[in-house]
Amino acid sequence: MSGRDRIVLFTPLAILLTGWLVLPALLGLLATFTNYSPFTATVRFAGLANYATILSDPQFGAAARNIAVFTVVAVPLELVIGFGIAYLLRRPLRGRSLWRMLLLLPWLVSPIASGVMWHFLFGSATGVLDFVLGWLGQPDLQSPAGDLRLALPTAIAVEVWRVAPFVTFLLLPSLSAIPGERWDEATLAGASLAGRLVKVAIPSVAPLLLTITMLLVGLAFGTFDTVLILTGGGPGTATLTPALYSYGRAFGTNDWPVGATSGWLIAAGVLAAGAIYLRLATVRNVE
Repeated sequence: MSGRDRIVLFTPLAILLTGWLVLPALLGLLATFTNYSPFTATVRFAGLANYATILSDPQFGAAARNIAVFTVVAVPLELVIGFGIAYLLRRPLRGRSLWRMLLLLPWLVSPIASGVMWHFLFGSATGVLDFVLGWLGQPDLQSPAGDLRLALPTAIAVEVWRVAPFVTFLLLPSLSAIPGERWDEATLAGASLAGRLVKVAIPSVAPLLLTITMLLVGLAFGTFDTVLILTGGGPGTATLTPALYSYGRAFGTNDWPVGATSGWLIAAGVLAAGAIYLRLATVRNVE
């Protein structure tokens, strides 16, 4: 393909991305250095005041810690569970197509609907969990989503339940495409299950695993919908995430400059994860 053909091919995409993504993003970034909001009559330059406000806010500190724990725990669990299910489904078996469809359902359900469902299941007094415990003659227990110690693990568990099947869906074609001879060679060499995974499965899907990991990290940084419905960021700040913090400042207290600034800090985290991915991918290609 010649250079002119590339220009003709990619110009419409560049125009679309510039108009709908790049320009709004740059305008949003500029707004973080001002006091702009829809309710402000005069726009003034604020320098780094919005960033200083966020970084000195204990709530944002709690949100940053929560999302760090959320990412460090949820992403490996999603990878391990998704990989394990894909490994089990790689061979032809009866009803495999049905199993694949059923496994993908948690991802196809919107995060809002997922949050509503789990809120109903976990909700105290009116939730299914409380009803079952009452039917078994057990004393009333506090909803795990409302427990200060269990709220974040509960949110992580719900997210793993939703995302792990999606990882399976992405990995299954690559694992299924591994030639049977490679599995047979590893078995004849006396490799255990762990040995077959390390010597055959993981090397075959390593580039895809790296891509999926970076995708999951970016999704984790932007966690919002499910947690909003499930816990609302509570109790206290136990499940507050940067995205929820940004939403609350912009629409809860009408502090649009700080809300936009915290949103850009989330974007910076996602961009950093993307930069790490590109660096790792480049190193791998060189090797």
